[in-house]
Amino acid sequence: MPINLVLCEDKHIILNSIKASLEKAAKQNGIDANICLMTDNPKRIIEYSRQYSQGVNAYFLDINLETDMNGLELAKQIRSHDPHSYITFITGHLELCMTVFKYHIEAFEYLVKPVSYQAIEECLISIDKQYSQYLSNQKYNKDAMIIIRSGICDYRVELYDIIYVESINQKLVVHTRSRNIEFFGYLKDIIKDLNKNGESFYRCHRSYIININHVKEVNYRDSSIIMSNGEKCYMSRQQKSEMRNILGRMGQDYDDII
Repeated sequence: MPINLVLCEDKHIILNSIKASLEKAAKQNGIDANICLMTDNPKRIIEYSRQYSQGVNAYFLDINLETDMNGLELAKQIRSHDPHSYITFITGHLELCMTVFKYHIEAFEYLVKPVSYQAIEECLISIDKQYSQYLSNQKYNKDAMIIIRSGICDYRVELYDIIYVESINQKLVVHTRSRNIEFFGYLKDIIKDLNKNGESFYRCHRSYIININHVKEVNYRDSSIIMSNGEKCYMSRQQKSEMRNILGRMGQDYDDII
């Protein structure tokens, strides 16, 4: 399935430059990606996200849109319709990137204007790599799913979509890429179901089980782990050495702060 590239930028010169760079990067690196929409109108982007959320969509959004909706508000709308998409922000003011957390948006990357071809190429390669990893982790059968009962509802959740599980008193909160699910249970029981299809989930703390595939940054100084959605988990002091070993075996490159 190709990656659908969707661009929203109100400066047409910049918009055309990004389009050309993405097309060149896709061709030179053998990436199956197509420009599906490029516009300066946020409403067209929202409509696209409503209609084509089943595809693999990568949005490139200018934060400082000179319209009635800025890039952050647009991204929030996109997330409500297309929760699994890749969102890259483009801005001339790097400090604005910090406001992303206030909107609770999971951003894939930030590109600072003027955006170079190299930055576009690296971003597209990273998106393709993560999508390929997602496909390799999916076996498209029941073993890649978990059924979670919360109250009177049963939720069928793909294992790769689970970012981490948090224990609060006697409740568990399963944090996924699109929602949180609460139910009564214990970490020692759910980790058996999570790892029935492999060893992607690791209990790093008495209150947390993390999905190794969603680890973005590890700070060994304050024992914190930043996940792909920007949220923070913690590891116990006893688990630091094992965490290094696990990440080392996976060949991952994380922020290693002693």
